[in-house]
Amino acid sequence: MTYALLQKSITPPPVDALQRAFKAGATQSLSAADAIFAADDAFGILSRDLPENDALNIAGELAAEGIDVEVVAERELPRLPEPEFFLSTHFNETHIEFFDAREKRDQAPWAALTLIAVGFDQRDVRLELIFGEATARYFTTLERFHSHHSPEANGRFATERFIRLIQSLCQQAPKALRNRGTDLLLGGGAGDRIEELVAYPRPSAFIEEITWLLWRAQRDAAA
Repeated sequence: MTYALLQKSITPPPVDALQRAFKAGATQSLSAADAIFAADDAFGILSRDLPENDALNIAGELAAEGIDVEVVAERELPRLPEPEFFLSTHFNETHIEFFDAREKRDQAPWAALTLIAVGFDQRDVRLELIFGEATARYFTTLERFHSHHSPEANGRFATERFIRLIQSLCQQAPKALRNRGTDLLLGGGAGDRIEELVAYPRPSAFIEEITWLLWRAQRDAAA
């Protein structure tokens, strides 16, 4: 069984503190040289797939540096299903409808919308929607989303339509979790800077933040 180190908050830890902790942990899994990458990629999950002893040793050294983490078995982390791509949406009172490139329609209830996540993963500006306990997952991108079926997302420009879609989703599902990128877009001022505003260093960082948010919600619900 392998383990992950999960942060107590989304705040990136200091690189020098990570370097000292990784060095003092004296494990084969992480070294001081890994600290820069770990800090840059820290969106809730510091490291994954560690042997139990390595995870416990490093967690102890991190605690001595004032960095609180939890050691969690990989099997306890949410597993995201393969996402279904959509080009457009339609809102009704109880459900959101999704349309793909062939106009095939799918739907999911608003009450099951768990998480709204936006991020530029160095490839696309991406919107991810998670339903239930990660039982369904849909996504679209800034460049490909259109508002043919989505009067709630009308606008002259792609960025305007994309932001209006996100605003409308948050209004329809006010209890859904929101990631950092979603909150930044809701704060306004994106303009043509949307990629810079919601950037993640790599796709794995964006997905790990989603995983961390779902894990924390499940943990809090169980408590």
